[in-house]
Amino acid sequence: MEVLLLLEAAAVGLVIGLYAIAPSAHQERLQLQLQEIARHPVQPLQEERTGEGFRNRVLQPFLNSLSTQFARFLPEGQVDVLRARIERAGNPTNPGTIFGSRIILAVIGASFLALGGRAVLFALALGVLGWRLPDFWLAQRIAARQRTFGRALPDVMDLLSVSVEAGLGFDAALSRVSERFPAPISTEFGRTLREIQLGRPRSEALRSFSARIGLPELDSFVSSIVQADELGIGIANVLRVQSDQMRTLRRQKAQEKALKTPIKMLFPLVFFIFPAIFVVLLGPAVLSFAKTFGH
Repeated sequence: MEVLLLLEAAAVGLVIGLYAIAPSAHQERLQLQLQEIARHPVQPLQEERTGEGFRNRVLQPFLNSLSTQFARFLPEGQVDVLRARIERAGNPTNPGTIFGSRIILAVIGASFLALGGRAVLFALALGVLGWRLPDFWLAQRIAARQRTFGRALPDVMDLLSVSVEAGLGFDAALSRVSERFPAPISTEFGRTLREIQLGRPRSEALRSFSARIGLPELDSFVSSIVQADELGIGIANVLRVQSDQMRTLRRQKAQEKALKTPIKMLFPLVFFIFPAIFVVLLGPAVLSFAKTFGH
């Protein structure tokens, strides 16, 4: 009997000890998990999603709704023209944003009409400027993109010519260009290559590529490639001739800019530099005359 009682007491003590130990081990696991979570905070990701959500859920739908209401009063085809200009600028925005920005800026400028008086002309000028400001911004983006392509086009022609003369096909040469040059050149050449690989005729893909850029030199290059492809002329010779022409044209443009430089420097000289020189040279003499005649 005493042995059984001792065994029962030992079992009861073991169970009580396990219950006493279990909560502390569980708390230790919770503490470790909390420390691990503290090492990897999620607050920055939440803030980023919140900011992105406001732009996509509030601002962009508001501009799109304004443009949808306003597009009903636009002449037919103007939306397509604007969409083509946006694509030529590299798709930095969409027609809805442009239309909405026009309306908002024009309304902000015209709101000064409420002041009346001399502020009427100022308000009208601000309204017109606000209406035209998105177009100016878009034109600047188009010009910058065209300058990028114009500077890189001779090097592109050289790489295409060397690749074709080395035995590569024209499509493989386009792939080399898309790999070697940075954006936006690589992006546009890669898009043209994907269109050709998906089954679009090469002539249509190249003409679409030229229309997206709107550069006269690129139009000439595309026309030469399409004619050579249709007439069966060797593309390597055409590329070599086009490369020489591109370099000659770029040198001529540089010379033209150099010749225009003196005329452009004339206005800063007349309005800013010459007055300062006159003040430095004639200032002491004027002060001496004033002092002499003053006495």
